[in-house]
Amino acid sequence: MDSESEAKTGVFICDCGTKIADFLELAELESGAKGIPGVVLVQRERYCCSKKGLYEIKDAIRKQGLNRIVVAGCTPRTHEHVFNEAMEEVGLSGDLFEMANIREQCAWVHADDQAAATSKALDLIRMGVARVALAHPREGLQINVTPVALVIGGGIAGLTAALAVANGGFPVKLVEKEERLGGQVVRLHKLHPGDRSAREFVEERVESVKEHPAIETLVGGRVVDISGSVGDYRITVEQEGGTSKFNVGAIIVAIGAQECSPNGMFGHDGAKVITQLELEEALREHRVDAQQVVIVLDGAGMPQYSSLPAMAALKNSILLKRRDPAAEVSVLYKSLSADVSQKQIREARDLGVRFVRYGERATPIVTDEAVEVYDQARGEEAIIPHDLVVLALPLVPQDDAAKIASMLRTSIDRTGFVLEPNVRLRPGTHVPDAIYVCGSAHYPAGVDESVFQAYRAGARTLYYLSEGHVSSEASPAMVIEELCTGCGTCVAACPVQAISMEQREGILSVSRIEPSLCKRCGNCTVVCPVKAIVMEPYTDRELIAQINAALASPAGDQPRILAFLCEWSGYAAADLAGAEGCQYPADLRIIRLGCSAKLDPYHVLWSFLMGADGVLVGACDPGMCHYVEGNRYAVERVERLQEMLKDQGFDPRRLRLRWFKPDDAQEFVEAVTEFTDEIEYLGHSHLHSAKVGAWDAPLTTAPLLSSAVPGKS
Repeated sequence: MDSESEAKTGVFICDCGTKIADFLELAELESGAKGIPGVVLVQRERYCCSKKGLYEIKDAIRKQGLNRIVVAGCTPRTHEHVFNEAMEEVGLSGDLFEMANIREQCAWVHADDQAAATSKALDLIRMGVARVALAHPREGLQINVTPVALVIGGGIAGLTAALAVANGGFPVKLVEKEERLGGQVVRLHKLHPGDRSAREFVEERVESVKEHPAIETLVGGRVVDISGSVGDYRITVEQEGGTSKFNVGAIIVAIGAQECSPNGMFGHDGAKVITQLELEEALREHRVDAQQVVIVLDGAGMPQYSSLPAMAALKNSILLKRRDPAAEVSVLYKSLSADVSQKQIREARDLGVRFVRYGERATPIVTDEAVEVYDQARGEEAIIPHDLVVLALPLVPQDDAAKIASMLRTSIDRTGFVLEPNVRLRPGTHVPDAIYVCGSAHYPAGVDESVFQAYRAGARTLYYLSEGHVSSEASPAMVIEELCTGCGTCVAACPVQAISMEQREGILSVSRIEPSLCKRCGNCTVVCPVKAIVMEPYTDRELIAQINAALASPAGDQPRILAFLCEWSGYAAADLAGAEGCQYPADLRIIRLGCSAKLDPYHVLWSFLMGADGVLVGACDPGMCHYVEGNRYAVERVERLQEMLKDQGFDPRRLRLRWFKPDDAQEFVEAVTEFTDEIEYLGHSHLHSAKVGAWDAPLTTAPLLSSAVPGKS
């Protein structure tokens, strides 16, 4: 079924009880849908996703010979799989299904303008029909999983995770870069609450790990390479005695964090001015005899300053007072996190610990004999004698965190901690990669929280390994060999090194894509100069068809705006805006992209040529891309496009890129409203397809696409 004329499409409009029916004119919508080419049946259902609704859809497929289905209802992010499974039950591929999101994107966000909401809903149905008419059944992906886990890091989180997996029946490789297991907890004195001995607590786990027959420990080892693909990662570890190579199916990152280096702060000398970890060691070894101790809570200008240093400072101030009730202990702070136990603060006060709050700009001054600080509560300068100053500094990422994240092809946050992708409401095409982060590897976490996270990572790993294989509904990007010229542009553009060049008969090589490595970001389909790579869905034909359908209605007084939104960020934020009933202008038509890396400059230009007054591109925040760096490609393309538009006398303000968070509906609403206001101010673009000839030269030049390839200009 290669053409729209062969498609027999059934459109099912969902009332969603009254959640859609009360806000849209469904009779008008039904009438309009009947006039769409290729549509042979339009039918309303009270609840399409109900048992009765699914039966009616399957019955219509059988009786009417439908070969394409569009359900106009809620978001595909929650219900697409329900309809895919129903279609498979009657022998029709779920790939021949599309959802028009008329609830979250129309009924709930344009409740005050039924006419505009209904008009937009009809456009979304047209877009769905246009895309699904060009869809094809595709083969899914199934990969066998190597039943071994790798744990990187031998601290409390890594030890706990390794034991959880090994006790579940799977072998574990535990790699620790230091010569001993235990991590930072070994350096602590007591754990709060309960005054547990930190060393005894962690050494119990160390012994359990060493004695476990399913755990192999590689101390003094560093992971230097991670290759392979989902379900079968090839690991290289270097130790003093040589190199080890092995394969695993899942990876747990438990590299922990480290105390911020004082670098001479407040006169740090390791003797009279020490860090909190140094105090812990001294307390454990009974080396503290100071009578006047001042603990200074200071974030060292770090944005990741957490409650952990404050909680440790309180714990240690209590221990110091219990050790010697006559000792004078003071805690200097800017603010105490809400996470800090009020019970612990009261206990410290009752023991005689003095608390002094100082301002942001009034940093304490440490001299040889005293700490000078402005006491905000008393409104006066305070001079606090000391024979020991303790710096409570924040935890920061390990030095090798960025390198490990790079090998894992995952991201780090703006402070350098390893990110674990948020996969709530993940797209159905997502292939789980079994890379889990726990403990302080991804943010400063206390011992109890690290242990909890480690058990969770262990449980997720066990589930993954127990399955024996991983599958996805989607197929990877594919090369059309007849078109491939062997230029190699795609190899450099792939962020996960899934593409290589293979020699074939003749002088031209051909591009090869490793299915298990392909993450489906779509970047290769954009950069290929001859369009020899395709990825379903989101093929060029399907996206162009959606653009044409979105702009098919006659232009009125209102602006016509298209939004190309990454389904992980912008599309998710749009869904949330709908769920929360946020209201924004009805001039926006959303086209879903798997990743902003799939943003094709030609599609943007085609949108303008077909009459769009504005184009909004929505991508994940920097560093948050689920496909490593798709958002970087998107911003480079948008900036290049804006330059070209300006050179052609077309206002570049009509094209805008915005970062979106999937859980920030208000940010999405504000961005859409602001962009719509600007497009209304600029007025209609008055660009028509008759001007295509005037754009032909710049459209065929390489600069548009070269920015997609790292290192090219």
